[in-house]
Amino acid sequence: MAWKTAATAASASAAAAAAAGVRPRSVLREVFDAPVDGSAASPLLRADARGSHTGLFGYEGLGRPEGFIEAARDSIRHAQVLVQRICEAEADADVRLTVRRLDLLSDVLCAVVDTAELIRNVHPDRAFVEAANIAHSAINNFLNQLNTHQGLYQALRRTLDRPHIADAMSEEERRVAQLLAIDFEKSGIHMPAEARKRFVDLNDRILELGQEFTLNAFPSTQSLSFTDADNELMGVPAQAIEAMSRQSSSSSRKRGGRGSTLGSVTAAAAAAATGKRAELPMSTDLASIVLRSARSEETRRRVFLAMNSGTEAQIAVLEEMLKKRGELARLLEKESYGHMFLTDKMAGSPENVWSFLETLAQVNRPLADAEFERINAIKRVHTGKPDHANAWDRAYYTQFLTPRPADLFSVSASAAATPSAHDPMHQPRLTNTSFEALVSYFTVGSTFQGLSDVFTRLYGIRLEPASVIPGETWHPDVRKLHVVHETEGQLGTIYCDLFRRESGGSRKYESAAHFTVRCSRLMDDAADEGSDAANPAMRNPRNEKHVGAPGGRTRRYQMPIVVLVTSFARPQAGKPGLLHMQDIETLFHEMGHAMHSMLARTDFQHIAGTRVAMDFVEVPSIMMEYFARSPEVLASFGQHYRTGEPVPIDPLRTQRSNPATLEALETQQQLQMAMLDQLYHSPLALDAATFDTTRILQQLQDRINPVRFAPGSHWQVQFSHLFGYGASYYSYFWSRRWASRIFRRLFADRGMAEWREGGEEVRRQVLAWGGGRDPWVGLQRIGVVRDGEREGRGLGELQDLQ
Repeated sequence: MAWKTAATAASASAAAAAAAGVRPRSVLREVFDAPVDGSAASPLLRADARGSHTGLFGYEGLGRPEGFIEAARDSIRHAQVLVQRICEAEADADVRLTVRRLDLLSDVLCAVVDTAELIRNVHPDRAFVEAANIAHSAINNFLNQLNTHQGLYQALRRTLDRPHIADAMSEEERRVAQLLAIDFEKSGIHMPAEARKRFVDLNDRILELGQEFTLNAFPSTQSLSFTDADNELMGVPAQAIEAMSRQSSSSSRKRGGRGSTLGSVTAAAAAAATGKRAELPMSTDLASIVLRSARSEETRRRVFLAMNSGTEAQIAVLEEMLKKRGELARLLEKESYGHMFLTDKMAGSPENVWSFLETLAQVNRPLADAEFERINAIKRVHTGKPDHANAWDRAYYTQFLTPRPADLFSVSASAAATPSAHDPMHQPRLTNTSFEALVSYFTVGSTFQGLSDVFTRLYGIRLEPASVIPGETWHPDVRKLHVVHETEGQLGTIYCDLFRRESGGSRKYESAAHFTVRCSRLMDDAADEGSDAANPAMRNPRNEKHVGAPGGRTRRYQMPIVVLVTSFARPQAGKPGLLHMQDIETLFHEMGHAMHSMLARTDFQHIAGTRVAMDFVEVPSIMMEYFARSPEVLASFGQHYRTGEPVPIDPLRTQRSNPATLEALETQQQLQMAMLDQLYHSPLALDAATFDTTRILQQLQDRINPVRFAPGSHWQVQFSHLFGYGASYYSYFWSRRWASRIFRRLFADRGMAEWREGGEEVRRQVLAWGGGRDPWVGLQRIGVVRDGEREGRGLGELQDLQ
């Protein structure tokens, strides 16, 4: 089935550029590298000035804040009509529409809640943010009711229990029906009334505990005091000590009381008697700077323990949450929360996950030991004693593996400071300092052109800048791209909000993220009857297209809309936004998610794009990271923003040679966290008498990590992912295994001109299906699954970590 272009194949802006003789390469660079203050903006960024006006994303109803609340109200009304139709279906003709109507029900509500989720994180207008919050809350409350709606579940069961209907389903439809049934049953909907009430009570308590745990996921020690800063903080940059001294003076004034001369005199006398005072807050990067630079081991030990401190109350909240999750799983007749959660994931069971993580830890351990021994050797030279490095020594001695940075005060949080501070889904890898000097060769615009070129080589796709209508975007920074295939036409739209807000401007979501606003979906089915008129505020005909079907028919599809959010440096007059290597990798990663959304050609929004199993969703994005690290790829678009000089190739080829990255040691730490997550969600949590999260952490760390556990530390209380990613922290490693193997098999040893065959294979076997097929099938057909791996018998390979 081939996609036809409903609108013009090329955007108006690209067409204008072509008519003017401007190459697409120049267009993308101009669009993203021009200053965003409007003083010298590219003509391509100007909105359609023919007097038209619209709302966000072209939805007429979202042109004003109140539109969100009205859209939520209308969506709920439409959903209630659909619920009634689904529940009343008895005749075969109506029952056959059940799965499609359930999918439409999801789309109707997600159209509002997903848009609201984005807008409440990025819109500069407080009125829009508040309205989006109200809409988001209203839709979520309604969704919670639907998740335990007996009538919907029974209607789905009626559909699956009629063989002549179930057997006639397409592979996609059957997959959606199965996933919906699993989701319903995870909510306890199939249980007797008394057990269901217990389930709801437990779930509510888990949510309360999870929110409390997350809100308090920080060190219990707020600050440390140093009474002899000159000696205790020897080696710490003067700027940092000065900042801590100001903090100490401020604290002294507060203790002395406003206008208290006696308090001030007493503090001054104490300072004179004992030397310079300093107060080190745990809530800033100052603590990491001290941990990295203080020559005194006792100071480093105090700082490390403070940064990884936790109270009995924090531990009690965490342990109660984990125990309640275990109880919830037993109520569903599962052995543990891990067993319950992994039912519909690729891994399938905690046993398979543990086998995978354990073997990875074993093959990586010798490399981690070798890296840690280098730190031990430096410490022995430094102290003149047969010492072994402790957890608080790692950051300090690592700096001696390479030349010390000129300005330690600018160093951000250390990789060794608080392990739980790292998010492996989006954590950039450390890079060579000399390589970072090449930042002037990579602008946001040139990197987007590089991405467009890579996508063209892989999939025959290009990124085309598009003009916007007034009201369509939430900030002047936002750029709009059409994703266009060389024969299939426009596939979807990406809005890019890439730059840090202007000085004095509003805040926005600070991390890199890919937001799905609308998924691909077949629209011209009988299940959609009346939908166009039910909530016109959330319909944009420009986001629809007609697709050729067998027999000369056409089918109407909803095209995907996604938003890419980052916080890159803003372009200024004469200087575009420049990207470091981790920024380029981040951009390639997030655009991998975007391409998954664009290329997943499914009839059901429930399985469209990135709506796949959690342990598979990162495969397309991590695969793009390998292209971002390729010297040949980087050289294809890197050129100095002033001179146009091509980026030198040799530094690109040696970018991974920095001995201070300690990748194996960091990998072992992340594996430890993934294994700890599995242990915390295992049957151990159901043994109230012996369940001790600190003891479990210590035993695991001392067994698999060369860095010994620090007695008195409780960093598990800062491991906030235990709530949001409970039993799934392994997913990053699981996805990296497949991404690494796909890249090595299809692209690593081939020139860029030979990528198309491999790209089409990835699209055909992985991306095009979204969540509509068991991902094992596509991976097996590509040829990257080893014997026994699906059953949990395969051994992890060192290359799977690289």
